[in-house]
Amino acid sequence: TSVSLLWPDASQRPASQRNDGYSMADLTLENIVQHLSISGRYERHVRALLYQPSHDPQVLDYRQGVIADLLRLPQLTSGLEAVLEKIVALERYMNEPQWQESELRKVAWRLSELENYIECIDLLDALFQGAGEQLESEALGKLRDMIRALAEDELLISLKAELPDLLAQIRGIKSVTIGVNLDGQLRPVEATLLSINTDRFRGESSSLLSRIFGQNHTPDSHEGVGPLHRARDEFGNGIFNARLPERENPLMHPLFRDLAEIMDQISRPIAQILRNYTRVSGRMLITLDSEIAFYLGAVQLIRHLQNQGLPMCRPEIAPMDDRILNLTGLYNLNLALHLTDERKPNSLREDIVSNDVAFGAEGRIFILTGPNRGGKTTYTQAIGLAQVLFQAGLYVPAQRARMSPVDGIYTHFAVEERPDLEAGRLGEEAKRLSEIFAHATRHSLILMNESLASTSAGESLYLAKDIVRVLRSLGTRAIFATHLHELAAACETLNAETPGDSKIVSIVSMVTIEENGDGTIARRTYKIVPSPPMGVSYAREIAARYGISFDQLMKTLRERNALDEVADEETQTSSAD
Repeated sequence: TSVSLLWPDASQRPASQRNDGYSMADLTLENIVQHLSISGRYERHVRALLYQPSHDPQVLDYRQGVIADLLRLPQLTSGLEAVLEKIVALERYMNEPQWQESELRKVAWRLSELENYIECIDLLDALFQGAGEQLESEALGKLRDMIRALAEDELLISLKAELPDLLAQIRGIKSVTIGVNLDGQLRPVEATLLSINTDRFRGESSSLLSRIFGQNHTPDSHEGVGPLHRARDEFGNGIFNARLPERENPLMHPLFRDLAEIMDQISRPIAQILRNYTRVSGRMLITLDSEIAFYLGAVQLIRHLQNQGLPMCRPEIAPMDDRILNLTGLYNLNLALHLTDERKPNSLREDIVSNDVAFGAEGRIFILTGPNRGGKTTYTQAIGLAQVLFQAGLYVPAQRARMSPVDGIYTHFAVEERPDLEAGRLGEEAKRLSEIFAHATRHSLILMNESLASTSAGESLYLAKDIVRVLRSLGTRAIFATHLHELAAACETLNAETPGDSKIVSIVSMVTIEENGDGTIARRTYKIVPSPPMGVSYAREIAARYGISFDQLMKTLRERNALDEVADEETQTSSAD
């Protein structure tokens, strides 16, 4: 019986919705993959879980439960880290090639594999027994019960009793003694194996002459009269317990052959005993390798952010048909991780601006407007990242969350002008939009950022209104971040003219207006709130801040005497009126 920590039914994995490459690139998901991977060997597995999120509530709750247990029981987390090291070692013994020409090598390899397997079982069993009734997740409960059953299995108990002696027989062999006959010119001409020993030979500790004449020397049967020569691989590195290169001396070939035969004879009784344990296998444990690593990476990420004063919460799972996404205190995970690289613990609490998000009956399609660099892209991306994490079964970057799974996450971020695009920038945007609507449903999430900005304002507005009307008719959830303030101003009209239950709402990236000696200044707050568009006032304040308002520029021209007198008088009269 196998157990998966990711899937409630290890034999049947529910279908997942694959997110397209555009979405993953727009959300900069590779950054999250790297932070969730405790080492490079696990990146591929983490990527698959994020790129192919599940929309099965049972799967999501199953995974969230494991994370909750690990966060609540730190000793369980540290214990699994130790277990993971053993599983990696076990995997190496099971997957690396064995030396087929040597029965001894196969026996020694199998013994080491069984030793690692037993150590894994014992570690896991002790770990779960120590957790006791504190363990709440279904997944870890299943694993605990399976490990307990294995630990109590009569075959494993018998193996544990026999294994120490079997290992001692193999590992007790430390060296062999070779006898060499010399001819009249002291050349080696004959050789034979004399004994198999339980001690290793050492190099000389005194000079040959002193040993011959007995000067302050106590004989030692395992001390050489010359230096200890070590085998080297083709790169000159010392090697041990690995295949040795062929020897040049012709006497060595038959000696090695004889030695291999003797060793095989020693190993045959052990091999016969090991046949009783053929069904003992660590394959099940190896399948847990990447799953345990996934959760350890998740816990590591959560604690890293919490140490910076940022919340990560377990999202409540709402039915898919509810089509809701409610987040309190959401922040952009990519931004937070970027800032934590150079900050000290607890330094981000005041630096990261969080926002509330509420997709539901009161609004499912949001037209987001605001000033340049006001946080529109950061906010839009934050929503997508939270949804991806949620559907991987992870915690999300917010104080509280209640979310419905989606059947697909589609992004449409502005593309750069590129000469190799056959249809041009607008054509490429149109193609991607067409692909989105060929697959999206009322249960999807669509994130649009500065879409249709590659054409004139009039054409963009015309196209954008049609897109928003289609979104409402589809009934999906969507964010449309744009500079088209007229689009946001038309929300009520679009709602009235288009049937559907996904209400269109205007939200705004706010600024505060301050007065100083230089005039009025608009400061970005990066807070996103429901509000009618405020594009005109933003433009005026930005113009005033940079000295390019009409009055400021006219004043500059007057100071330069660059204005036609008649035109200047008419302008001042008009301004006075």
